Amino acid sequence: MLVYRVFPQLPSAAVGTLGHAQYLHAKQGLGRLDNPGHYLVWYLACSPTGAIGETFADLDIWSDSMFVYPGLAGSRRSLATYSIPDDLPLLDLDDAKNLLDRGLRPTQVVERNRSATQAWALRIFDERNDRGSRMWNGVKWWSIHRPQWENIGYWGNAAPTVENVETLTTSHAALKDAARALSKPIV
Repeated sequence: MLVYRVFPQLPSAAVGTLGHAQYLHAKQGLGRLDNPGHYLVWYLACSPTGAIGETFADLDIWSDSMFVYPGLAGSRRSLATYSIPDDLPLLDLDDAKNLLDRGLRPTQVVERNRSATQAWALRIFDERNDRGSRMWNGVKWWSIHRPQWENIGYWGNAAPTVENVETLTTSHAALKDAARALSKPIV
């Protein structure tokens, strides 16, 4: 399965270091599914448009300046395409039975209450089968910005495989698509 993420790319970055598509920040804790004492999580989208939309949705106007990442001098936000196994066990939180089985309401999945979302994420991470093995390598849910955009929080043991990295520009097709979907002007 192909999945996508916008990240600050630094062309000179070594594999697995800040600025490389294979880098996952170990100082997690502020993300909605973060539980760094238990796992690290990759936040991914099921479409390039969704990854871009999730990243830039809160900006009123989209322009070239949004690609600059101030936390890493010389970097530029880029779109990475990754692959993860098609049969990866992801709990689909867009399935009413999955929500009911865990006592969750749809609003609890998308709310911006990190202590609440981190708590249910940890409970799902800790779910075991009858052999004692972890049942899920992550969860899948819908975007708060556009419900047809699916997001994945992946906490599997292996990092997703980088397939491609594209430099983002205001003329990138997926960026234009996300801007249209969110009614964002591009200047």
